[in-house]
Amino acid sequence: MSDFSAAVFALNKDKDKVFPFLTKGDYFIQYNEMWVGKLSSDDMEEDINPQIFALSKEIPLLRIVHAEDHGFWMHVLFEGEIKFQFEVSYEVGAELYGQIAYELYGDIEWYFDEEKRKIVGGKVAEHPDLINANKVFFGGINEESLTVLDIFGFDSETIKIISDILTVENFEKDPHEMVSNLLDSLGLTYFSFVAHNYFSHGDDDRYVLLNPAD
Repeated sequence: MSDFSAAVFALNKDKDKVFPFLTKGDYFIQYNEMWVGKLSSDDMEEDINPQIFALSKEIPLLRIVHAEDHGFWMHVLFEGEIKFQFEVSYEVGAELYGQIAYELYGDIEWYFDEEKRKIVGGKVAEHPDLINANKVFFGGINEESLTVLDIFGFDSETIKIISDILTVENFEKDPHEMVSNLLDSLGLTYFSFVAHNYFSHGDDDRYVLLNPAD
């Protein structure tokens, strides 16, 4: 069974501020000593619920969505807005490369080189730094952009480790291992099958439920 995990995390020290923002059907869990997690039925949706933006005006939030067969999304929300986002697809193939090529260069002549995993031809040849479509996902990821994580208490050493994890090279070597290492560095080890639907079926007793059942 594929793993579709999603949650919005807050620091344990801020958990009392989450309760007023829980709605009927939400699960609020003690994930570990560092994090508490808010699980809602719409966590897997592309659009972030306005309620989450409202809560982020009170405390910083870390939104994680990991669709094992499709991709990984991470958002840092604070002060009512997205401060940082990292989104990457595991479905890197001709269709995805073609979509990115079109967005970058418009209606061009190109083909996907399966062996090199690159788009070749047309205007793409004029942009060697962007031939590999994976670079589009990682273009804004560096130590400077990741300093936003200090709002959760991560120090510069940890931020450097995370920056070294989130690279095109690591993604192309093993994207799932890259994501696993990232989650470990964020203090979210064993983030697997953590989602609203697993709790709603009563299948998960790994975490303490902080809000009473409906």
